[in-house]
Amino acid sequence: MLLRAHQVARVYGDHTIFRQLDLEVGAGDRLALIGANGSGKTTLLRLLAGLETPDAGQVTRQGRVSLLRQHTEGADQTVLETVTPPALLTAEAGFTRASNALSEGHTDAATLTTFADAEERYRLAGGYDFAARAAAVLAGLALFPEANAAQLSGGQLRRVMLARLLLSPADVYLLDEPTNHLDEDGARWLEDWILASDAAFVLASHDRAFLDRAATRVAELERGTLSVYPGNYSAALALKETLKEAQERDYAAYERKRAALQEERGRLASKSGTEENRRRARDNDKFLSSFKAGRNQRVYANRARAMQRQIERLDEQAVSKPRTDRRTVRLDLPPVPPGPAEVLTVRALGVERGGKEVLSGVNLHVRRGDRIALTGPNGGGKSTLLAALLGELPHAGHAGEVQWGAGLTRYVAGQHGEELVGFGTVGEALLAANPALTPHQLWEVAAQVGLPGPAFSLVALSGGGRTRLSLARLSVTRAQVMILDEPTNHLDLPTILALEALLLAFSGTVLLASHDRALLGKVATRVWEVGGGQVREAQGTVYP
Repeated sequence: MLLRAHQVARVYGDHTIFRQLDLEVGAGDRLALIGANGSGKTTLLRLLAGLETPDAGQVTRQGRVSLLRQHTEGADQTVLETVTPPALLTAEAGFTRASNALSEGHTDAATLTTFADAEERYRLAGGYDFAARAAAVLAGLALFPEANAAQLSGGQLRRVMLARLLLSPADVYLLDEPTNHLDEDGARWLEDWILASDAAFVLASHDRAFLDRAATRVAELERGTLSVYPGNYSAALALKETLKEAQERDYAAYERKRAALQEERGRLASKSGTEENRRRARDNDKFLSSFKAGRNQRVYANRARAMQRQIERLDEQAVSKPRTDRRTVRLDLPPVPPGPAEVLTVRALGVERGGKEVLSGVNLHVRRGDRIALTGPNGGGKSTLLAALLGELPHAGHAGEVQWGAGLTRYVAGQHGEELVGFGTVGEALLAANPALTPHQLWEVAAQVGLPGPAFSLVALSGGGRTRLSLARLSVTRAQVMILDEPTNHLDLPTILALEALLLAFSGTVLLASHDRALLGKVATRVWEVGGGQVREAQGTVYP
């Protein structure tokens, strides 16, 4: 085994993250690590990497283990310099010195030995094929080798750190949300890279399409315990549901049998009591009556005790009571007025930014009930298109006509939570989406998505909390059109599934820019491919 966690526990203060956790990762394993936000996935990865120490139990490692962290910082150097592993730089410097010594004519045994050792270290560090590997990885992640890492956006820098990890030889790669900030092409490239690798992987991710293609096993952290299922994400989910249904059936059968035994024990105990009363009663043959009643009383009492022991044995062998999933998020939409049948018409739309043509000659038509996915590469113009449709771009450099249906109301959620700017509390943000909400409803809606109460300050909300607040606002709005830019950012799987169900239940129109292929595959009825200055209607939905 390359990695083994045995009876591991991690505790912060009085909060137990997980306990008695067992996990093994062998050669060639591709293990998906799933669970709700806050369940301990990142903590477990850090324990496996040796960056934290368990409070109980033991983690053992064999071979090289590399961890991709969620948060990174850029240095003032090129992308290529940033992704070059320090071990390779050290090995290359030693190899260069040893090569120079040979070229200067030093051929003694010590020099030859030094050269052989340096060459071996350089080879093991991947020096001979590094240039080719780096070119392939950077191209796959849409990165430019000579770009300054310090000037990159957070999403670009995240891809740089992923490239650096993939270019560092390891036996086990621990990847924490590796598809964050990857477009569809980047995610598919990463899947192919993982499938072609001989290394083992632990993949903490909320990307269902990625886990379906890349994972061979699934480990779920839930309520401080870890359950491992064979297969990819969909197979594991199906197996979990099957096991849950079987557990519910077994527990129901146990309850029925226990109730029957308990009823019979009660009946026997009651008869025993009746016979005891008879034994004490007076009649013409007091001795004989007392003897018979005492004998019957003992028989019934013994049977009742035997029945109680049978109940106790049944309890010892019973399956655990199925637990209600408190993490499940359920959102109910208010009634939405239908609005006009013709929702949006776009004619000859063009947008220039910084002298560069971003969109040109775009013609679009949207009807009531359409759920349209906006797809395309990072920087292809999806967010620009949405901004143009909403009239948020300056008039200069903006051509064409955008016409919305008369009387339509729209709900807009940006990928960075721009719609929350100006609100002080959770309650203020919810009331702005639906002023009719009562104080009780404010508490209820906040609780449905795992948010604190209405008085909680937005400044104190995490990125995930702000995204869940946007989702809560989405669930209470009576808008007829929803315009969503990367709504799954920072969401865990239960909340993504709630968003999916909400959009499927929505009777209005949806424009959705997202890299979540599983979400788009379930929700979209039409697909716009945005890139190269154009918006092309795909034939059917491109996501199975």
